[in-house]
Amino acid sequence: MKKAVAVTTLLVALFAIGDRLDPVRTGLNGTYYANPSWSDPPSSSGRDPQPSNERLREAWHGAPPPQFSVTWAGSFLVMRGGPYTLATISDDASSVYVDGQIVVDNAGRRELPRGATGLVTLTRGVHAIYIRYAQEGGPFHFELLWARAGEPLEPMPAWALTPRRVSVWVFVLSAALRQSLAAAEWLWVGTILIWTMSAAWPWLRSVKDWLEREQVWPAMRWILATSMVLNLAGIWWGWPGGHWAPDELSPAEIMDGVALRFAHGWFDRYPPFHFYVLTVAFGPLLLLEWLGRLDLSAPAWYDLLALISRLVSLAAATGTLIAIYACGAATFGKRAGLYAAAAFALVTPFIYYAKTANLDVPYVFWFALSLMFFVRALDRLAYRDVVGFAVCGVIAICTKDQAYALYLLTPFAIVHRIWRVNRTDGRRHAFARALFDPRLRWAAAAAAGLFVCAHDLFFNLPGFWNHVLLIIGPVTASYREFEPSLAGRIGLLRLTVNIVRQAWGWPMFLVSAAGFVLALMRPVDRRVAVWLALPVVSYYAGFVNVVLYNYDRFMLPVCLVLSLFAGRLFERWLSRDDRGRPWRAAAAGLVFAYTMLYGATVDLVMLRDSRYAVERWLADRVGPADLVGFVFPLQYYPRLERFNHAEITSVKQLKEGQPAYYVLNADYARAEPPDSEAGRLIAGLQNGDLGYSLVFRYRQPSPSPWAPGAPPDLVGDRNERPITSVLRHINPWYEVFIKSR
Repeated sequence: MKKAVAVTTLLVALFAIGDRLDPVRTGLNGTYYANPSWSDPPSSSGRDPQPSNERLREAWHGAPPPQFSVTWAGSFLVMRGGPYTLATISDDASSVYVDGQIVVDNAGRRELPRGATGLVTLTRGVHAIYIRYAQEGGPFHFELLWARAGEPLEPMPAWALTPRRVSVWVFVLSAALRQSLAAAEWLWVGTILIWTMSAAWPWLRSVKDWLEREQVWPAMRWILATSMVLNLAGIWWGWPGGHWAPDELSPAEIMDGVALRFAHGWFDRYPPFHFYVLTVAFGPLLLLEWLGRLDLSAPAWYDLLALISRLVSLAAATGTLIAIYACGAATFGKRAGLYAAAAFALVTPFIYYAKTANLDVPYVFWFALSLMFFVRALDRLAYRDVVGFAVCGVIAICTKDQAYALYLLTPFAIVHRIWRVNRTDGRRHAFARALFDPRLRWAAAAAAGLFVCAHDLFFNLPGFWNHVLLIIGPVTASYREFEPSLAGRIGLLRLTVNIVRQAWGWPMFLVSAAGFVLALMRPVDRRVAVWLALPVVSYYAGFVNVVLYNYDRFMLPVCLVLSLFAGRLFERWLSRDDRGRPWRAAAAGLVFAYTMLYGATVDLVMLRDSRYAVERWLADRVGPADLVGFVFPLQYYPRLERFNHAEITSVKQLKEGQPAYYVLNADYARAEPPDSEAGRLIAGLQNGDLGYSLVFRYRQPSPSPWAPGAPPDLVGDRNERPITSVLRHINPWYEVFIKSR
């Protein structure tokens, strides 16, 4: 693969040099005027690779005037003679001349883009082309298309355009050189990608070899495969064209950061580390866009980036289960580690977030790795374990800020462990030696250096400060559900326990809670139980009890720690050798079977989301000219982008827009205050006072109505308060209203 990369790199370099020396340039000569009549001196001119909306925007530095005009002139290459169709799509007047004769006349002023075509017979060779476009107010839009007779229209490619007249063979050779360069660049990027994947394979293989040496690979393989199926199902939820997961990190956010090189004041609501991870994952496509070979803003490529983002979460989920096994094996034994990994794989929010581009599974992965190093460090105090704990902990914090609270107490456990070793060895000043132990110094230095580099504090300190102000500002305070009083904190604790219970269902929740209690009661497990409880205690005290609200995704690290105690209980339950063992195995199997059915409800509901049925209903009835109104963000709706749609948030806007249909997310609407503009609009639609009648109301029925205790956020009535899960946004009730008068 190294040789292949070297050869393709050489090919790209040679073709690039040839393209640099090529006297034939691509594109057309563009001339821009600050009026719609192609008069007065031009405002600017230059070579445009292709006539397009993007080029129009760039020519006016991102702010085109209300009225302007442009001409493009040059030549184009026809490789095969015969009849051709040329076309323009523009919102105001446009025309195309070929060899001095008008072919397309798309005249007239209008509000919406309109297409016009013209037929011309062209001989093989180079032909002159002249294009005029006038913008007379409102949004601008221009497309130039062509097709050989009988074939579909497509944009005229840049390689077929040149700003000056040249001979046909010079043009053909130039076009062949550019096509060869494009093919070489695609091959080069593909070779680099394959080489990178092949370089990563030995590391992946080493993980498998380690599990084989542990003699747990056959069982772990089934756990990982089952988890992969659960996490892959529905990963395409909302695609193509829709993004239904709230707070999902979008490709646009990544590309905005890349455009600013994650500096120059850049910041986001989330820390930057996972932005870097996704930038690397997007790397081949970003490189191809930089080379001009694709446009990542196009819907198909954008959806591919979104899929890559979700696949990164899927990979993090798989790594999390392996790290959980390692934690369980280091604390309670190999079988306990296997049971722990299997238990956490069935946590309902984990199954959901493993298939979205949210940051919850990635930061939990880094926490799981840090926990693995933590328990190993407490066992043997090796340099690599102490430093590995610090590094993975910082990465978790730089992936999602709230992870900081997981590490408020754990460093003290390592200090205490070193102090006990020093005291046992009879060293003087044992505690002072523990505080300044070289292992801790190296860990602190690595953590501090990584934090500074991740947040780019040397070159992007204003961005980091703005990020801090954002997460501690009034926006965060507005989410608070409980008062900072004793009664409020007791209510928050009760809610937290209920969230953890709902994440698993009653059986596995009781198993994990009982496992923790029994571990505290047994002297052989007590110290490990206290060590593992430290992140949970500090997380609750330093984060949940501070923000005074809670969500199911916040409890993923808590469920991770509890899964270790569930694994310990299963290991003890099934290790006893007596006549009751078959019954105990059957009971454990029932717990896992019920929990799998409980967690798989996420997939079943996502695959049968009511949005799909509403989309089909609308597609059968809504015409091209019909306006579809909606309120609230589009992510809470079916893919309305395929219809003529508009956000209408008040009664006044409804009367002005007069949409033929109005779609309402009835579950989301319940939270809208009735005295708000949107609240009055919703009430008027539902009681028929605004001239609209309900014609369709739908929510996909529960996938397993016979199963007791299904996740309430997925199949419940969704009237409970406070709201603690985004799972309630899967398969909501929808109401469709039609204009009746």
